Amino acid sequence: MIYIDKYAYFSGLKEVSPPLKILFGGTALIACLCSKSFLSFAIVFLTMFYVTVFKAKIPLDYYIKLLLLPFCFLLFSVIGVIVNFTRSPLPDSCVLHWCFGNNNLFISEKGMVLASRLVCKSLSAVSCLYFIILTTPFRDIIYFLHVIRYPKTLLTLTVLIYQFIFLLMEIATVKMKSQLCRGGYRTIKGFARSFAMLWGSVFIQSYLKSEWVYKSMLARGYCGHFQLLPKEFRINKKEIALLLLFFLFVMIPNLF
Repeated sequence: MIYIDKYAYFSGLKEVSPPLKILFGGTALIACLCSKSFLSFAIVFLTMFYVTVFKAKIPLDYYIKLLLLPFCFLLFSVIGVIVNFTRSPLPDSCVLHWCFGNNNLFISEKGMVLASRLVCKSLSAVSCLYFIILTTPFRDIIYFLHVIRYPKTLLTLTVLIYQFIFLLMEIATVKMKSQLCRGGYRTIKGFARSFAMLWGSVFIQSYLKSEWVYKSMLARGYCGHFQLLPKEFRINKKEIALLLLFFLFVMIPNLF
C-alpha cells in the first residue's frame, strides 16, 4: 500500500490531468464489465499494462506481484464454477467426471468457458483499477470524487479508512521487524506464537493510536467531514472524444 502511494506521486504520468487518468481507467473498466468477448478483455488488459508499465514507468516485477494477488484469489474462486454436482445423467459437454455412488462430480466445457471468461474479465478490470491508483495520487482521487458530488459521508469514510490502513501497516511493520530481530519466526512453533502475539498487540495499539489521531483531528477543527482545498483540473472535448472512441473500439468485438 505504501509503495502504491509512492509510485502514484512519482509516476511518469504525474503531469497528466488526474480527471483524464481517472476517466480513462473508468471508461476501460466500464467497457470491460459490459463486454463478453475475450478479445475485448485482451485489448483492455494489454492497454492498461502498456500504459502503466511503459508510460507511467511502474516497475514490471512490482506490477506482476500486484496482479498475482487477485489471480490467486480467482483460482480458488472459479473452482465452484468449473466443478459441478449432479445425480442425473452426465451432460454431453462433460470433459471430466468422478463418480461417488449415485453422485457425480464433473467438469463441463461450458463451465470451463465461463470460468475462463470470469478470470479474464476480473484481471482486465483489476488492471484498470491498478492504472488509476498507480498513476493518480489519492488526494486527487478524493478531490475528483468531491467534484462529481460523491456523498460527503462516504467520502469521509474513504479518507478515514485509507488513513487508518497506513496506521495499521506502520504499527505491524515495526513490531514484525522487532520480532524478526529476536528470532521469533525461526521455527514453526515460534512462527505461530509470534504471529498471534503480533496481531493481538497490533489491534490493541492501533485502537489506542486511532483514538489519538481522532482527537488531533478534532483539535484541528474536524466536524464530521473534510474541507478540501480547490484545485484546477482541465479536460477538453478532444480528450473526451478519444475516451469515447476507445470505449467503442473495445466494444466492437462483442458485435461478432
